Amino acid sequence: MKKRYWLGAAICLFMPSVAYAQTPVSEQVVVNVSTNRASLAILPLKAGSADQVTKLNAILEHTLLLSGLFDVVPQGSFLPGLTAETLAKTDYDKWFASGAQVLVKGEIKATGVVLELYDVTANKKIDLVYDVPKVTDGNYVPQVYAFVNAVIKYFTGADGFMGQSLIAVSRESKGMPSRVVTMTTDGQNVANVVKHSAIQMLPAWGPEGGVLLTSYRSGTPDLYLSQGGVLRIISAERGMNSGADYCAGNGRIALTLSKDGNAEIYTLDANGKNPKRLTNSSAIDTSPSWSPDCSKIAFVSDRGGNPQIYIMNADGSGITRVTTVGNYNTNPDWGKNDVIAFSARDENHSLDIYTIKTDGTELMRITQQQGKNDKPSWSPDGNYIAFSSTRDGGSRIYISTADGRSQVAATTSGWYENPVWGR
Repeated sequence: MKKRYWLGAAICLFMPSVAYAQTPVSEQVVVNVSTNRASLAILPLKAGSADQVTKLNAILEHTLLLSGLFDVVPQGSFLPGLTAETLAKTDYDKWFASGAQVLVKGEIKATGVVLELYDVTANKKIDLVYDVPKVTDGNYVPQVYAFVNAVIKYFTGADGFMGQSLIAVSRESKGMPSRVVTMTTDGQNVANVVKHSAIQMLPAWGPEGGVLLTSYRSGTPDLYLSQGGVLRIISAERGMNSGADYCAGNGRIALTLSKDGNAEIYTLDANGKNPKRLTNSSAIDTSPSWSPDCSKIAFVSDRGGNPQIYIMNADGSGITRVTTVGNYNTNPDWGKNDVIAFSARDENHSLDIYTIKTDGTELMRITQQQGKNDKPSWSPDGNYIAFSSTRDGGSRIYISTADGRSQVAATTSGWYENPVWGR
């Protein structure tokens, strides 16, 4: 069997795609997805306790899948003898015959977990250069994250995202009261942001790692900031105080207030002072999202008859419409390179994720009729999008590559919605 080199296939996941999305006469945006993932074999870790091996194997496989670079070869496809292989020797021909182009092996030691990466097609070990975190309280997971991030950087040139933080809304089940939680990007380390049991929704990252959220703690939908275990009110105007987005570059919070009788966009200082009204119309204006440089804001307005994505300058001037296709476009998130991710319903009422340039060009459909897909959030580097999806029957947080080629559930149990990626 002849080996063929494959590295370019994995790398091209992060290269510009060719005509992924097109806009037919029906105005439905269709995505035509092809995959170029490499086949990856993961040899179960050696040594360590049974619980350690099970946990770390699961995290290793899950995070490598989340990268969008690989398809995992089932262990049932391994040729006889390979499961007993150690780090000392690698039978490249047998691994290749088992369907692997890439191989990961490792051992659990007292000082941590040793992980190694192999290019099976080239018969060689790949030397990854990265800082290995020290083991604290027997926790080897940060070492797994560091290894996977190094693998991502090796193949793409971009930093990996394992161990970064998400905030999200969690429920015990559909229709149950919501609470805001933090987690790592692989769905681990879930923790409540605040202790009270009142309805919590629409979280956003605030100043100095704090979390902004709308809560009914006082019986009305007010905006709070949770920071260092302290919860304080930022905005408690009459009506809704919701949909906050904080921009560290100017220290301002954009949010929706309905104290004027209908929903309008305002900005506030990080402490809730110095409000400034940006929109002034009879339409509903909501869901503000700052541009990365804090100079502009994307938002949703029905001033044209139905919800569409608009942008404006940070002072409210220069309002222009971005989306022109479809009758329900909402929940914008302004990412790197002036690309906005948003949710939209097509003519079949399917709620899906799309992206579009801020000049209204390059409209691309990321998901297509795979349950309800909502509330997209860009990774800081612009290579991935987190969103919630009901495609598995519940509601999970999914992570997609920016072109939609790979979509993997970050959370595998529970009910989670409205993810927001840490900046």
